[in-house]
Amino acid sequence: MSLTKFVGLLAGSTLTLTGVSYGAAEANNDTTAQINQLKAEIAQMKAAQGDQWLTEQRAEQIRGVVQDVLADSSTRSSFQQAGGATSGYDNGFFLSSADGNYKLKVNALEQVRFTWGNGYGAAPSSGTGNSPSNNQWGFENRRTQVFFSGNVVDPSWKYLVGMAYDSQVDPYVRTADSFQILYAQVTKTMGNGFSVTVGQQNVAFTLQSQLFNAGMTQMGEYSLFEYAFGAGQQVGLSAKWESDMVRAMGGWYNAVFLPAGATAANSWDAANNQGVALAGRAEVKLAGTWDQFSKESSFKGEEFGLMVGGGAFWQTSRQANENPPYGFSPVGLTVDATAKFGGFNLIGQLIWENSYAFAANTQNTSTWGFNIQGGAFVTEDLEVFGAWNYNTISTAASNYLQVGANWYFAKNSMKMSVIGTIPVSATATTQGGGTAYGQSYGLLPTSGLADPVGDNFGLVVQLQLMF
Repeated sequence: MSLTKFVGLLAGSTLTLTGVSYGAAEANNDTTAQINQLKAEIAQMKAAQGDQWLTEQRAEQIRGVVQDVLADSSTRSSFQQAGGATSGYDNGFFLSSADGNYKLKVNALEQVRFTWGNGYGAAPSSGTGNSPSNNQWGFENRRTQVFFSGNVVDPSWKYLVGMAYDSQVDPYVRTADSFQILYAQVTKTMGNGFSVTVGQQNVAFTLQSQLFNAGMTQMGEYSLFEYAFGAGQQVGLSAKWESDMVRAMGGWYNAVFLPAGATAANSWDAANNQGVALAGRAEVKLAGTWDQFSKESSFKGEEFGLMVGGGAFWQTSRQANENPPYGFSPVGLTVDATAKFGGFNLIGQLIWENSYAFAANTQNTSTWGFNIQGGAFVTEDLEVFGAWNYNTISTAASNYLQVGANWYFAKNSMKMSVIGTIPVSATATTQGGGTAYGQSYGLLPTSGLADPVGDNFGLVVQLQLMF
């Protein structure tokens, strides 16, 4: 290669490298300028809006977290109610297998109260000494009841076992101050709202026979109407069908109407078993939900509810056939209506029976009675109530007024009740001390009335805990 060509190539390479270096530097300068321009625009936006854009971003993130928490809570609640949870609390403490085929739920009712009764005049005592006081009072553990329920094998096989230790008898507990079976039943659900139950259960007849226990009543105590006419509990076989608007239930029991001095029994014998004892009840829900009528009070905010119902019983009476007229069969009919207005409720009941007149120890005697009861919330937690009960079970008609109030700490789960009972006219000679009187059991002590004849006023202050 000649010297001239070498010098030419060297000069050309130098010029080329110089152009490349110049182009790269120019590109870097353009990028730097763009970055500086973007920084200036961001600074300008921040100056104009402050930190609002960051606050909105944080609020959006917080909203997302809250939605996630609520969704998780809803999922947990649905999971528990669907049976996915194996333990916890869902209207009772429960344990369950993972598949939900075996489940145990525990519930309880505890009622402790103070009673005070006043009579017109004390009955004279025998022999020497002082007469009983016109005023009698004391504390008592009115009800201690525990319930075990759930299902076995699969959710269609349900069971219910209840134990009670009560200080006074009532239509559903016929022995005081002793442990006894309150419920002992097995239910098979067939689908389409149909189920069959066998065992010791409430006899489907009156309105309160459909309540789970006394804790679901408005006064925390069964009505005087229920004491006078309720069929209570018996061992038997029953069936129930429920749709959205109508439900009906009925059964064959050992007995429905019990003779004087008789008590419900877990087995049959010549003293308590009747040849045939049938009872049934039907209800039509015109408004509201069935759950509303599982209790008597109507809390504020609840929707309007209206239900009408009726019941009947009939039985042959083998035990009573040794006394004339032979072959007498007691029969009873009742109708009722319940309205709930979201803070106010009203109940009306009417009954007729052709049964026994225990005071005269005769049969084939017609009796009738009614109950009008209602309550209203004056605040969110304070409810006042009243009731008027009348019946002709005795030779002299019984006429009672009741007034009182409930202070709800947590609805029926925790409440305090004050109940005043005024016997406008009553025959108490066979009722004192809880003696059977018609179908009444323990009416006087239960109402807080004193034992002596001629009661004037009874007062009950009761604290209820239920879960």
